[in-house]
Amino acid sequence: MSVFNQSRSYIIRAIFLAVFIVILAQLINLQIFGRKYHELARDNAVFAKIMYPERGIIFDRKGKPILNNVVMFDLMVTPSEVKNIDTLAFCKLMNVDTADFRQKIVEAIIKNSRVRPSIFISLLTPEMQARFEENSWRFNGFNLQARPVRTYPSNSGAQVLGYIGEVSPSEIDASSKYYRMGDYIGKNGLERTYESVLRGSAGYLT
Repeated sequence: MSVFNQSRSYIIRAIFLAVFIVILAQLINLQIFGRKYHELARDNAVFAKIMYPERGIIFDRKGKPILNNVVMFDLMVTPSEVKNIDTLAFCKLMNVDTADFRQKIVEAIIKNSRVRPSIFISLLTPEMQARFEENSWRFNGFNLQARPVRTYPSNSGAQVLGYIGEVSPSEIDASSKYYRMGDYIGKNGLERTYESVLRGSAGYLT
């Protein structure tokens, strides 16, 4: 073998060795030091149930609440668990059209994947909540999640007190992903001014 061919052979071996070392170093970094994929794996394995806090109450100078809370329920769906249910009976029970049922399932998958719970119907009326609770055993993949909802005991000062509404995508981005789709946020008045104090911190049940 000529000196030229020997030199070229050494260069090729050196290149392969360098590539191997780079790949090995990257694997070690991902497996041992990197947190990104560890957190993704954890999120895929553990599905935490959000425990929404009660929004802060505002009192007047006499100690009477001018903003209060009442507990209502969202109907949640986990698409991967919706199997062998009587769709027609469910739609009749919850006053949902079959086309809307399919559309809501698709939207839940797009927004939050098949294996994560999403809001199917938000803020059920007490009547709808009672109907579902009586028949929940029939409908796999659906469950109720409590959510504190704002009430306004006084009929005056609406412009000052403000109101809350569902967060928009831009508000989610501006909050550094603190809020999720379906969360509520102060839109104006005192509700918006003191949002960081009134909102509380959501907990998780795993």
